[in-house]
Amino acid sequence: MPLQGKEGRINRKRLPESRPHRNHRHPEHQADLTDLGRTSRKRNVNRCYIEKIGFNQEVAGKLYWDLKPLAVYPLTSHRMSEPVRKRIHSSDSDEDRGVTAAAENGARCCELLDLDAESSETSQGSHEESRECEILRQKLVSDMFSKLCRLSQAKSPLKIVRASQQYMYDDSNAEYLDCINSVAHVGHCHPVVVDALSYALSSNVAVCGWEIDRGNLQYTTRLKQTFPSNYDTVLFCNSGSEAVDLSVQIARLYTCGTDVVVVDNAFHGSLDSVFPLSRKVSREEVEWVHVVPLPDLYRGVYQSDDPDAVDKYLTDTHEQLNKVQRNGKKIACFVAEPMLTIPGIIIPPSTWLQEMYKMVRECGGLCIADEVQTGLGRVGSHFWSFLAQDVAPDIIIIGKPLGNGYPMAAVVTSRDIAAVLGDRIKEYQCTTAMDAIGCAVLDITEQNQLMNMAASVGEFLLDQLNNLKKKYEYIGDVRGKGLVFGIEIVWSKRSKKPSRDIAEQIVHRMKEENVLLANEGFHRNILMLIPPMCFSAENALALTQKLDKVLAELPTTNIVKDLVTGLPTISVESETRDVRLGIFQPQEEEEDDNLSSVQDNMDLQYAQHCYQDLD
Repeated sequence: MPLQGKEGRINRKRLPESRPHRNHRHPEHQADLTDLGRTSRKRNVNRCYIEKIGFNQEVAGKLYWDLKPLAVYPLTSHRMSEPVRKRIHSSDSDEDRGVTAAAENGARCCELLDLDAESSETSQGSHEESRECEILRQKLVSDMFSKLCRLSQAKSPLKIVRASQQYMYDDSNAEYLDCINSVAHVGHCHPVVVDALSYALSSNVAVCGWEIDRGNLQYTTRLKQTFPSNYDTVLFCNSGSEAVDLSVQIARLYTCGTDVVVVDNAFHGSLDSVFPLSRKVSREEVEWVHVVPLPDLYRGVYQSDDPDAVDKYLTDTHEQLNKVQRNGKKIACFVAEPMLTIPGIIIPPSTWLQEMYKMVRECGGLCIADEVQTGLGRVGSHFWSFLAQDVAPDIIIIGKPLGNGYPMAAVVTSRDIAAVLGDRIKEYQCTTAMDAIGCAVLDITEQNQLMNMAASVGEFLLDQLNNLKKKYEYIGDVRGKGLVFGIEIVWSKRSKKPSRDIAEQIVHRMKEENVLLANEGFHRNILMLIPPMCFSAENALALTQKLDKVLAELPTTNIVKDLVTGLPTISVESETRDVRLGIFQPQEEEEDDNLSSVQDNMDLQYAQHCYQDLD
């Protein structure tokens, strides 16, 4: 008898010797949960990859696929609605003819299987027919993977061979607008920075075991001038990770505490000593790390429609800190970005950060501001983002943007707090190379008025992005300031359901348009924009125009299931917005924890690979 799926779900019959439907699994397959094509049912139940021939009206035909471990089931021409079938067969392009051929092969495969109930009992039929079906199946699998790779991984990975200002170039000399590399603060390979480094290294002297006179170094003084007067000590390191490690050491020595408070899904370095603080890349549970909820008023537990949302976040955190104290532990510090960029460009209300600092200090801890991503004028209104939040951290961390990507970082604090290091403080002095590069970055920032430029360009970009938000259902939220922005991609504004699939497709399509974006956040559905500070209004306009083009190419018709056959068809009903971009939205079904953990592990490995050089 044919397998029967749940009402409203696509019913398909197995190819010979393929696995049964999971609800009718043979005992020998009960433990087989990791085979090819199985993905987390929490997010991808009955997920179908739909080969999109073109997003424009020129070619509206689509080929639907459902990948199984041992078989690919094509919804081929005789199972498509009449308009779709006509459009596919009427196209003259080579690509469309290839898809038509694949559809015809699939049709032949379906004929061999004889999809009606009567022939299902004899679908194992003759050996010759089974053999022919297996050959077609293998060809369909190969075609599908090649098409999917062409669709989602075209020109990937890029082979970048050089960069200049806000542009990057591949081995074919194609130019890409860089919208994600905040480390190249004043622009890639800025000639002033390059010349300063070259000159400094030509006379650099490396010593070990004794001190030498390095001359009149000005950078420490100039950097301190950008801070309020109470920050009078600067300790230099080689990376943001090392700066976080040093800050935690100082906090523990100063407070005699051991425990650290961090925000969920944050990133604060990849050294072993601070890796547990980076919830973005580490799921390790350690006793001395306490994770507080992310104050996300768009997708968090408490949202903007609740007037008491901020107070509720603070109440939960207060109870958590009290529990730590009741357990006999002492908090050493609270580490957080003033603007939470890595978790998805979340700008917490200033009252939240102010109250967090107050609670941590009442527990005897220090407050540490991570300015790796948002410092040096990037937010436009202030040179440091903690000033925009009207807070006064005890320790400030700055990363490689200080040197435009050169390995240098800094810990800025008061003389009183830094004194706990004793003679070790001499280990964190500024070198001649750091002095030359750091001064060059400050010179460029001041002379080109990059902070003011970030404010004006950011205001223009925000207006343009908000216009796109009004125009497209896929954009649920736009947030940020200066040259730090996040675009929340959702299936629909009403549901707010995050769509990693659409976000990734937009990133790939923008790459084809020679614009580099990244999708981040817990669900990886947030388009992140943190470009070099030389990013101009013309660049912002080009970015939004191309983003508008890519969004406009996404299908505006809806894909629904035929009430009779249970198969996908194209509908013009405006109320149904369950599927986008040719990918089925997950159906409601019981969750599979094993498969969910597999997907989470894949996301974790991706994050660990991508964030290792972020600081």
